[in-house]
Amino acid sequence: LSWAFFLFNMNSETENIKKLIIGQSLELDCGKIIKNFPLAYETYGTLNRSKSNAILTFHALSGDQFVTDINPITKRKGWWTTAVGPGMAIDTNKYFVICANVIGGCMGSYGPKEINPETNKFFATTFPVITIRDMVKAQKYLLDHLGIKKLLAVTGGSMGGMQVLQFISNYPDKASTDRKSGSAGMPRPIS
Repeated sequence: LSWAFFLFNMNSETENIKKLIIGQSLELDCGKIIKNFPLAYETYGTLNRSKSNAILTFHALSGDQFVTDINPITKRKGWWTTAVGPGMAIDTNKYFVICANVIGGCMGSYGPKEINPETNKFFATTFPVITIRDMVKAQKYLLDHLGIKKLLAVTGGSMGGMQVLQFISNYPDKASTDRKSGSAGMPRPIS
């Protein structure tokens, strides 16, 4: 009962954050196919007319889409406030920064807090196994939605760095530069 209460509370707390409903089918590496699933995200800065100033930032396992500023759910500072923001290394006065909560995450994207259509109950521990490749493929839909054909850069640390490696492996022509920090040196097919 406490698990269901937690999941219900997470769903209500994430109602007012940016979400894109992905209408296309996404085949997960585990063989399951998902469709019409939410991908929560946040953006910082302004996308220029040519859409050439976008930086996709991937978060670590303990992160979420709230890179900088105050997280509206936890009320804490974003996880990369020392690097992203006006006048920072990733200057939001110059760049348009995008970060999505990974699928399987708990800040608004498709995850264990969703209702399983087969059982009409929360997925909870029956949620499908999600890989780094699944996370990256889902975030590609967000770029398509925003009309961004090529990113200025992709960046991330830890699990975010693994997503960087997977992104440049899946979509080698979609980013001009990649930067990772504290991450594995080589992607594995199912990281």
